[in-house]
Order: sequence, then structure tokens, then C-alpha cells
Amino acid sequence: MTQVQNNDELNLVAQVIINGDLSKLSPKQRVDYYNGYCQRLGLDAFTKPFDLLKLNGREILYCTRAGAQQLNKLHNVSHAITSRELNAEAGVYMVTSRACLPDGRCTESIGAVNIGGLKGEAYANAVMKAETKAKRRATLDLLGLGVLDETEVESIANMPKSEIQPISAPQLSDADIACRKTYEDAAGLVSALDVVENIGQLRSLYKMNSVLVDAEPEIKEMFSSLKKELTDGK
Repeated sequence: MTQVQNNDELNLVAQVIINGDLSKLSPKQRVDYYNGYCQRLGLDAFTKPFDLLKLNGREILYCTRAGAQQLNKLHNVSHAITSRELNAEAGVYMVTSRACLPDGRCTESIGAVNIGGLKGEAYANAVMKAETKAKRRATLDLLGLGVLDETEVESIANMPKSEIQPISAPQLSDADIACRKTYEDAAGLVSALDVVENIGQLRSLYKMNSVLVDAEPEIKEMFSSLKKELTDGK
């Protein structure tokens, strides 16, 4: 019986890793996988950077607006529009965006939308959507994430979305709240450091206050020392 259970678990893992299919996972397993995936990418799971889409019998993750914004900020991704094209005969408007990292690595992606018969505000919204789609697709391509973007999901007809439902709604502790704030002075930041309970909270606190931390050598040393303690499990 134990061997059968182990084989079933291995098959589930294979479905997720190879096919990206979360449909066979239990609600708790989905939440655990979702949180782990966000943590690996350095994203805040509470902002829901990904959602689920039922596609061809599978349930796969796709990147939401919040996820794309966090990825851009986290990796300092810059964008430049390299071309805009209108194919009136086909009724398609296309935008090409180039995304680049600080190390100089770049990639380009196209965002295309249907503008057939659109006028006024509807046409304007479609044009803006094409630019957004191009930028987000370029970000995901540049960072090597094989997931769909929210704007691509919207263009897939008759495909129901599937919300990730946690077993219980996550509750933020006082430490979580303190570590998600931006502080104006060193005193407030030091007070927040005193309540940090885990490495995830420390990372969140640094992301929100990196400018202040890097400008204060003593505080930066405090971050480094606490990071070592948390990593060593002290």
C-alpha cells in the first residue's frame, strides 16, 4: 500500500513538473505548490501574482498583472517599443516590445489584438492592450518563464478560469505587516527588524526598504547578521 501511495505521489509530481498540470492536486497541495512557486521567484503570494486556467483538460498557472509588475521591479526589467503596425486588411494591430536586463541581455515579443470594426474608446483600449501584451510577453520570455500572461488568457475564447482556493484564508501576523511597510527613518526600520521571524519576512522588509538599508552601513550589517542567524536556524 505504501509503495502504491508513493507511486501515486510521484505521478502527481511528474504531472506538475513535466506538464504544468495542477488539476490532480488536492486543494492543500495546490496552495503549497503555488506558495512554493511564488517563493522561488521572489514574488509575494498574497498579491496573487498567478492564477489558474483550465486549458485542454489541464489546469495551468498564468501570470497576472500583479505578477508581471513584481517581476519587472524585482529584476529591473526595462522596456522599449520597437515597432507599431496596423494591418487594416486583417483587422490586426501589432506592437513589438524589447525587454532588457541591467546586464544587457534583451529579447523582443509581439503583442497583437483584433481591431476589426472597433472605433473610439474600444479602438483606443485595444491599442493599449496590444502594448501591454507585448511588454508582459517580453518580460516572461526574457526571464525564461514558460507561462501565459493575463492578456493572452483573455484572448482565449470559452476557457474558464479556476481560482486558487486556499483551505483557509491566510492571516497576516504583526511581523508580516511590519515587514511589508516602507519606513522613512532608520529607527522605524530597526524596530521592524526586531520582530522579524523568518527569512521570507526579512527579504520582504529589504525589498520595501532597500534604498534606506543600502544607505546605512550599520543597518545593512544588521540585515546581514540576522540573515545569517535565520539561515543557520538559530
